Amino acid sequence: MGDKYASDFLAFNLIIFNMPAPLFNEILEKNQLIKGRLNANQADLEKLYQTLQKDSDRLKRKQIRQEEIIKSTLAKRNEIKLQIKRNSESIQKSFHPSSEKISLLYKKMGDAFYIKARFYWEGKQREVQVGSIPIVLEIINTMISNKLLEGLKPVKAKKLTWNEINKRSDLISGIKKIASLKSQEYILRKLIYEKLNLLESKDIPDIEENETPEIVKDSSSPPVKIKTDNEGVTEMEDEDNWYDKWRKDNL
Repeated sequence: MGDKYASDFLAFNLIIFNMPAPLFNEILEKNQLIKGRLNANQADLEKLYQTLQKDSDRLKRKQIRQEEIIKSTLAKRNEIKLQIKRNSESIQKSFHPSSEKISLLYKKMGDAFYIKARFYWEGKQREVQVGSIPIVLEIINTMISNKLLEGLKPVKAKKLTWNEINKRSDLISGIKKIASLKSQEYILRKLIYEKLNLLESKDIPDIEENETPEIVKDSSSPPVKIKTDNEGVTEMEDEDNWYDKWRKDNL
């Protein structure tokens, strides 16, 4: 924006200074012919002309400065708007968790497989552990008995594979409900530490700054190193685009 107005300023000056100087004597003569009462001489007109030119320069420079201030203010406003959006997102996901836009994965960690959940928060992709299949099925039955999973019948099968679970939309829905609560816990713990400083840093998952997309691993999971699957998602990718892409590739 500043470059644009600097260019306009230069063009304006070229117009002003390329204009022929007025014939001051002619102005005075014509004023006399019309019986005017212009109480000025040639030196006065020359001085006035130069003063007006300087005023034009000054005002143009002032305009450029104001445009730069506006540009800076707009950038700050946009930054604040983003902060407001993310703060509202934190309130929503901390106190009104939803199972929407949460994806489930089944990953091997060490010698065992675990169900994990990915979700989007504060411009980054996050990952938390939901649990092994037996543990998750146990949680589902517990939640059903406490009337927290409506429309879902208790799971009587002793063993289920991930492929079998994926074929049952009711189980996937129940697991996503658990995943939303795990995600809520993750966000609350992190915000409590950052905002209230009530938890020790060891209780908060580490953030790997150089990873793209950034996937933050919940330290409550078994202490086993895992390799992250990037899936071609950029760190700051739009939430809706990320989820739509994941659905297309995985569902």
